[in-house]
Order: sequence, then C-alpha cells, then structure tokens
Amino acid sequence: MKLRHLALGAAITVAFTSQITALDTNMAAAINSPDRPASETVRDAKRKPGEVLSFLGIKQGMHVADLLGGSGYYTDILSRVVGDDGHVVNYINYYVRGRFPDTFGKGGMLEKRQQTEQWKKNVSVKYGDMGAFSAESPLDAAIMVMFYHDTVWQGTERDKMNQAVFKALKPGGIYGILDHSSLEGAGTTGVKTLHRIEKSVVIKEIEAAGFKLVAESHLLSHPEDTRDYNVFRDYQTNRDSTDRFLLKFQKPE
Repeated sequence: MKLRHLALGAAITVAFTSQITALDTNMAAAINSPDRPASETVRDAKRKPGEVLSFLGIKQGMHVADLLGGSGYYTDILSRVVGDDGHVVNYINYYVRGRFPDTFGKGGMLEKRQQTEQWKKNVSVKYGDMGAFSAESPLDAAIMVMFYHDTVWQGTERDKMNQAVFKALKPGGIYGILDHSSLEGAGTTGVKTLHRIEKSVVIKEIEAAGFKLVAESHLLSHPEDTRDYNVFRDYQTNRDSTDRFLLKFQKPE
C-alpha cells in the first residue's frame, strides 16, 4: 500500500509496511538467544524488536548507533544481529547520565552489561551532547527508540543532532525513529507531560537535515490508544501498548 506524504512542499511516495511476515535466520537467532535477560525477553511480544530491526534493514556486519539507547534493550539485540564483523555504539547524553546514576553511573547497570561476553565482542558505550554526536567510522544505520520526544523537552538542539547523525552515516545509511504518537495537531505540546510527539514534527525536522522518508510501518500501531494520556499511566499493565509510529529515513546515495 502507498501513502502520499507531503514534505518540505514536495509530494513524495512512502511505502507503508504493516508487518514483517518472517524473520531471517540471523535475526531470529538474535531474538531467541538464551542468554538474553528475562526482564527484556518478556517484553518482546509487544515490542517486536526483530520485526522492527528487519523493517529498518539491520543485518549482519553492520555498524549501528543506538542513540540514547538507555540500559541497552536494543543495543544487546543489535550486538547479536551485527555479529563479530559489526559494531554497536550505545550513545547516551549527559542529561540522562546524570539523572539516572543507578543505570549509567559507576557500577551501574550499563557498566555491568559492558562486562558481559556478548557486549565485549562489539559494543561500545559513549556519552556526549547529542548535537556533537560522531562516529569513528561511517555508520550503516542509527536508531532512536522512544526518545525523540525527550530530546525536545530536554532542550536538545535537534537541528544539530539530526545533522550530526546525517554526517555520521554512509551514503544510503538508515536513520530509524520509533516513538509514542500524540494526537494530530498536538505538535510538541505533550513531549514532557505525556511523553508523546506528533509524527509530522519528527518527519519535518529530520527531512530538514537532508534525510528522505522512505518507509513507515504500522507494526506497533494501536488504534485503541486515545493518545491523550501520559504513557507511564498504568505502566505495569499498559507497558508497550501505546500507539507508536515507526519511520525509516535514508541519507541519499
């Protein structure tokens, strides 16, 4: 199915994907790895990480950045998908590092994960300002999961951030964004109170950096979500059940 999307005053055609029918062997093996933490695998059914990464085209041997990747749910899966010939950077900003010392401080969860055999193979953790993000070698892809809205209320210079990601990617590289949907017309008004953002805002800002929106998916769509409440409401029972948009941008060849 095709969607007509208006961006920067020009009409473009964007492919809509509702689902990935099957995971390839490498992706399935990564998702089903027996040594993944149980606290993370229990969330897979709703988060559908294999389908998300397959939609974004993540494959073995790639170099990928997990931007603001938190305690590492996606970083860990990416590490397994890209394998020994690939590399994953979990890039955390200073604001998050300072606010959550139990996760990002000395002896915290992220430091402990870095000592696991899996992460020692091909994962590095870096801290810095999002506008100053860079990679030691050109990246094949960068993803940002459930955090673009936070960059707004945290005061991130998003034009610089998106331009930095653009510069870090190879020509043809992918920039994937997954976030909680707000009501149409809400713009950025609920980024802190509801932790939601309007999809059109994200598209406009990222395309302004030179990217092209090439596909989006309804994989994590939840039409029953009224999109007018804080995503942490009833968190234990409603976790991972919000309406979420998944966007695939590409740096032109």
